[in-house]
Amino acid sequence: MQTSDFVSFLIERHMPVFTLNDTVKILRKNRAYSILFLHRCVKKGYIGRVERGLYYVKERYNEYEIASHVIDPSYVSMVSALAYYGLTTQIPRVVYVVSTKRHNMLKGVAGFDIVFKKIKKDMLFGYKKEADGNIFVAEPEKALIDIYYFGDVNDLDPAALERPARIDVNKLVSYAVKSKKRSVLVGITALLREHGYATQAKRLATLAQIDKVSI
Repeated sequence: MQTSDFVSFLIERHMPVFTLNDTVKILRKNRAYSILFLHRCVKKGYIGRVERGLYYVKERYNEYEIASHVIDPSYVSMVSALAYYGLTTQIPRVVYVVSTKRHNMLKGVAGFDIVFKKIKKDMLFGYKKEADGNIFVAEPEKALIDIYYFGDVNDLDPAALERPARIDVNKLVSYAVKSKKRSVLVGITALLREHGYATQAKRLATLAQIDKVSI
């Protein structure tokens, strides 16, 4: 198979992010041959390398799709997810990925860095696979929760709550309570008060006093 035909095959089957094992199956060759084949594809500029065994099609790459396929389970979150939904004026060149597994930061992948944040298993909720792409991304409400969970409030853009139609405030409250983390509860309560959601802020403050939370 020619390198151009290989890339066309991937595009036709909506596989802009793929692995060495995928290549072995597509080419029906052994790993040694497939590695050399991919090396030629990289050299010719058809594909890019994310890390060992993981690649992307340069013609069709999407930073969110690449980032959410490095480890499993994982999802794009925090300011990166807010940018995905158009809920921030920031244009981040770092994609934040949340997972229950540890992974070193990946630098310079298609012009951006991928930073991984390890989370507890009981916090692995509030994300979805987008129907129009192979992207695993946090819901806007969970992206806000994760910002406070990891203490990266400097990345918080007020625009996130200035469009109430895009943020389900009741879901935000529910997710904050589900986190059982004091920094999240306190932070989200203050955020709600600041943006005029007094009723929800009061309810969250009350629930926070009832539920057992960590420091």
